[in-house]
Amino acid sequence: MTTTDTSSTGGDDQIIVGIGASAGGLEAIQGFLDRLPDEHRLIFVIVQHLDPDHDSLMEELLNRRTRSPVVTAYDGCKVEPGHIYLIAPGDLLTIEDFTLRTEKFAQPRGVRRPIDVFLTSLARHSGLNAVGVILSGTGSDGSHGVRDVKNNGGLVLVQRPEEAKYNGMPRAAIASGACDLIVPVAEIVPALEDFFHRVGDLTSSNITDGELIQRVARHLRNRTGHDFSEYKPGTLLRRIAVRMSILGLAKSTDYLHHLINDSHEAEKLFSSILINVTSFFRDDDVFDALRETLIPDLVGTVGAGGDLRIWVAGCSTGEEAYSIAIILSEVMERQNIWPRVSIFATDIDEDALRTARRGEYGDEIAGRMSSATLQRYFRARADGYVVTDALRNMIRFSNQSLIKDPPFSQLDLICCRNVLIYFEKPLQTAVVNSFHYGLREGGTLVLGNSEAINKGDGLFEEISRHLRIFKRRPGPAARLDLRPADRTFNSVSRAPAQEDDSLPQQPYAADVVAHFTPPYMVLTPQYDLVYASTAATAFLQVSAGRPEISVLKMVRPELEPAMSRLLRFEQRADQTQSIVFDGNLDGKRRRLRISGRRIADQNTLVVLEDQVIDDDAPVLAFAADGAETRRYTRELEAELDATRDRLRTIMEELETSNEELKSSNEEMMSMNEELQSANEELTTTNDELNSKIAEIRDANADMSNFIKSNKISTVFLDEDLRLRRFTPEARNQFRFVTSDIGRPLDDIGSELDVAQILDDCREVMRTDKMMESEYESRDGLIYRARIVPFDGDPSIGGGVVLSIFDVTELRRYAREAEEQRSLSEQRLTEIEDLYAVSPQAMGMLDGELRYVRANRRLADLCGTSVHDLIGRPLGAMAVGLRDEIEPMARDVLENRTRIENRQIRGRMRDRPQDDRVWETDWYPVFHDGAVAGVGVNVRDITDQIQMQYELRRVMQELQHRVKNMLANVLALVSRARRDATSDRDVFSALSKRIQALAQTHKLLTQSNWSSANLRQILDPELTAIYGADRIQLKGPEIVVNARAALSLGMAIHELATNAAKYGAFSVPDGAVRLSWVRQDDGESDMYIFRWKEQGGPTPTTAGDDGFGTQLIRSTITGSLNGNVTFDWEPDGLSCVLNIPVSALIEIPHESLFNSSTLEI
Repeated sequence: MTTTDTSSTGGDDQIIVGIGASAGGLEAIQGFLDRLPDEHRLIFVIVQHLDPDHDSLMEELLNRRTRSPVVTAYDGCKVEPGHIYLIAPGDLLTIEDFTLRTEKFAQPRGVRRPIDVFLTSLARHSGLNAVGVILSGTGSDGSHGVRDVKNNGGLVLVQRPEEAKYNGMPRAAIASGACDLIVPVAEIVPALEDFFHRVGDLTSSNITDGELIQRVARHLRNRTGHDFSEYKPGTLLRRIAVRMSILGLAKSTDYLHHLINDSHEAEKLFSSILINVTSFFRDDDVFDALRETLIPDLVGTVGAGGDLRIWVAGCSTGEEAYSIAIILSEVMERQNIWPRVSIFATDIDEDALRTARRGEYGDEIAGRMSSATLQRYFRARADGYVVTDALRNMIRFSNQSLIKDPPFSQLDLICCRNVLIYFEKPLQTAVVNSFHYGLREGGTLVLGNSEAINKGDGLFEEISRHLRIFKRRPGPAARLDLRPADRTFNSVSRAPAQEDDSLPQQPYAADVVAHFTPPYMVLTPQYDLVYASTAATAFLQVSAGRPEISVLKMVRPELEPAMSRLLRFEQRADQTQSIVFDGNLDGKRRRLRISGRRIADQNTLVVLEDQVIDDDAPVLAFAADGAETRRYTRELEAELDATRDRLRTIMEELETSNEELKSSNEEMMSMNEELQSANEELTTTNDELNSKIAEIRDANADMSNFIKSNKISTVFLDEDLRLRRFTPEARNQFRFVTSDIGRPLDDIGSELDVAQILDDCREVMRTDKMMESEYESRDGLIYRARIVPFDGDPSIGGGVVLSIFDVTELRRYAREAEEQRSLSEQRLTEIEDLYAVSPQAMGMLDGELRYVRANRRLADLCGTSVHDLIGRPLGAMAVGLRDEIEPMARDVLENRTRIENRQIRGRMRDRPQDDRVWETDWYPVFHDGAVAGVGVNVRDITDQIQMQYELRRVMQELQHRVKNMLANVLALVSRARRDATSDRDVFSALSKRIQALAQTHKLLTQSNWSSANLRQILDPELTAIYGADRIQLKGPEIVVNARAALSLGMAIHELATNAAKYGAFSVPDGAVRLSWVRQDDGESDMYIFRWKEQGGPTPTTAGDDGFGTQLIRSTITGSLNGNVTFDWEPDGLSCVLNIPVSALIEIPHESLFNSSTLEI
């Protein structure tokens, strides 16, 4: 069927390239991949004829030729851009929704066509974005698939047959008429790139798509007489792109200029648009419906002797028309109904019609029908098949345009498949109206599976939506909407058109023909009238009813015998046959010379002349009277009887021979198909093996060169431990000569313990695991041997590879290294022990000041673990001290100097409230004479400094206490002298008070500064000295810690001393009240101590600047985090001490310094 490139898309812009190859295909595929760029977005699917009984090496071989991933297809495999997929042996491959589907073959070997199957599925899947490529191979697989690719708008490329190792498949693809480009393998990839680049950039010129199409269509109409302006734009643009790619033109304007100036380009573009994509019995479902339902119903309806008229529109090279004729013949025979059959097959491609009239086809048609059908309706010949005369005579092929020419009339069936899809909607409607006009009521219309008609116009009733079968509804015929071309053509010639300057001569030539030539007619080989001049109509008549086109039915009855006799003589192009009619016409006696001559396209030109017969031309005399007619009839009857006798004898002989040949032919065809399939598979396998052998040859050469060049002693032993191969270096351990190949190893002299070596080799072969052993030679050298089992196909035998290395020097170095290692380990152990037991923090930094070693004390100091500290930078581990410690470390690195006893101050993260003081030592660490790092030692001297501070404070306190004690003693003495009446009384009172004072100090000393009851501290200080009548103590029982006891006792002592000197205890009537109470308001938990003097002298000035006052403040605030309030009232001092409960229980470290905080 003549078709064009489709404008439909496959639903996605992704281009998929299906590659078909068979025998000789490996070499072609490798050449194809060699030109494939590393980065591309194409998807390639390679389908080959592979032996299902053997694994394919294709994936391994092709992966070495391209950077694109090569994958063997499996069921459900999603295809991805930039990948190459291979068919697996024994699988049938299809594609749907960008997913590869596999199944096993149902057909026997010999009739499988995996390339056709995949390309057909690819065409339906990808449409415009499908590409079919046919490479080397025998047979015709792929020829139908590329037709489907072309029919759905894809691109078809074929390897040049002269280049292919086997040209059967390329030639079959070319013969299908679907081929766009025939190129060498090396040019396929560039051709693909060029084509899709041109399609994408076709509109980059300064004219629009619409303008380009109209200008091209107008020129084609002028050159060919056919109007393509209402074809789908995508169709024409892609065909123009193909022509531009072939011509190497980059811009559409350049192509338009070439089209106008090259008289042959219009013909080539016309041929490119009219792609003949068809085959016998294409689409099994449709032809099953024709065979089982449609045609049997038509034959039954028309009946015997009736007229059955069928029109195959767009018949291309005739396969579809012959398929219908075969089905019709089978149905008529099966039903035993024999109507008068007229099958009209039309197309505008004269080359395709010429092929159809000859009825000659290639070997590939054998795969499209049964062997019985092939034998009955075709005659075999060397290069294919030709249809039988009986089948050929059923069909009348003619040139007719669906667009501009009127249809045939009174038709029972119109079959027009895959033509309308290339027309725009208005043109589709016009053609469908033309079909309606030509069909009788109830007539059947069959369209392609991608075509449809408008149901809204009510012209047709849908019989099968799936098969696109419609029936004409009753009613008046639709109005014809023909589109006549600007020029009038009786028929379209595919010969190159004449130059436009000759066109004005056409009207004059028509006048000459009309007025100065005798009557003439043009007849087909079947005697159908193709054309009749105006004058010839006087010899023709049209009978009532359906018009006839056979000239023997249309010619005047008086002329029919003469015309019949003339036409039955063979007409030859180089000779004119004539017959004389002498009889009455229209009541007048006329003498006519009727001449016939074979002209172009096997047609016959018949001329009728009222003139004298040319003496040089042979003439068949014919009289119109009854005697002549009877004599002619008797001659014909006698000739017919003789012919029948000869035919009967020949037929009997032929039938006998035919039966024998049928049986033999079927067997031979079956065997041939199986052998051909097996041969293709074996050829593919052979190509793979040849490629593998080449690789093995290269590997063997590499192996030989390696053995000659390496300096390693290597020995190859077979499974019987016989010598297979050795390197020259192996002669240092074994006394090898070339003739030793094949000898057992223990038969060959050696400096080593061969028996032990052989035992080890046997163990390696038994376990199939590598072994390393050491052997000592007789001269004291030490060798290390690595024994490796053969890794390969078990069918080629086992064995081992023995590699021997002289490790004598290595062993000496190893011993020395072991000694050094032991020494290093000893030193390392010592260092580790030192780090572990050292009371100070120790660490080591590398040249970038990162910790490479640290002990637990340093990690504790940094608030982390040793593991987490290693690798961390010095600055990151001590952010707050970075500016202080990094300069010291860098100074050590740069100046190679030691820094000792350098103090740094800060705080630890886990105890941020405590100030700490560390003493550090920094020293360089040398490696190979260079400073490789810095060592650091850190000692926490906080407690040492605090003890020193405490010692100074205690000394001051002791000094102050002694001074106060003496004051107290002096006060006691003074009091005793005032109160006592005698020296004895003075001594007694004074002794008791001094003893009480000593008892208080003894209590504090015995408590060892741990804890004490508050009353036990206060009673000796106050009651025992000043008397219970002058001191009042009131408060709960409190056990205070050592710090609180010391600080609180000191404060009370200072208050009592002050009262004895200047306050209530300095006068006889003075008294003191001391109370304490706990107060918790939710925010602070405090003990409040109140000291209240009464009856003492009025203070003259405030005592804020005295030593005792300052001591009280510093003791309460500094040691106990409390606060003190003094109030000098007229009758004596009032003092309030506010101390946190926690300070009385736990002693906080004093804040010694105001410095940075240590950040961990």
